[in-house]
Amino acid sequence: MRHVTALLVAVAMLAAGCSSGSTDTTTTADEAGTTATTSTVTTTTPVPATVTSPVTIMHIGEGVTQGGRDHSTYRCFLDAMLHDAGVAFDFVGTRQKPADGFDYTCPTDFDQDHEAWLGARVGGLETDMMTQSVEALQPDVALIQLGGFDVWKIGDPSGTAERLKVFIAGLQAVSPDITLLVASMIPCNTPLPWCTEGYPALNDLIASFGSLSTDESTV
Repeated sequence: MRHVTALLVAVAMLAAGCSSGSTDTTTTADEAGTTATTSTVTTTTPVPATVTSPVTIMHIGEGVTQGGRDHSTYRCFLDAMLHDAGVAFDFVGTRQKPADGFDYTCPTDFDQDHEAWLGARVGGLETDMMTQSVEALQPDVALIQLGGFDVWKIGDPSGTAERLKVFIAGLQAVSPDITLLVASMIPCNTPLPWCTEGYPALNDLIASFGSLSTDESTV
């Protein structure tokens, strides 16, 4: 069972290399047989060091996760934070490009693999492909931020939360020991009902998703 207790404090450990040795003693004599010389030869057999595998992380989401030229994805900054914390990690996914097809606006190079689509709706074709990617790549952790586009376009925070629950159950079905970190909707800078009413309502429902955890999969 894979245990990922906290993303930013998971530090990769390298086991110290060790070696086992044997000592051989040989005795030689000169031609007259009067003088003996003893020499000691130590033979060392190296034991390979054990290296902790990197934590594989899949980013699942909408445009906020995918990012673009004018709005850098949080993946860029998380990559730098994990490097600074000394965490061995690998972002995984079948996609790399930002939403607008240009280069990311990011101050540093970062692992660009992701599984996010601009405009993705929960329960739609995109989430079917996300589930297929989880099944194929078996990440240790999935970071999920979905539902914002649903609330924006169709409203119904409670219906969105129910579809998220179905999506999460589907991920657990194809990867039973996956750790799922489900993000709440980030604050908006537009005073519209879907932002000021719909998002807080959805966030209240997402806050209860810990109950979706299983014996092997933590939500």
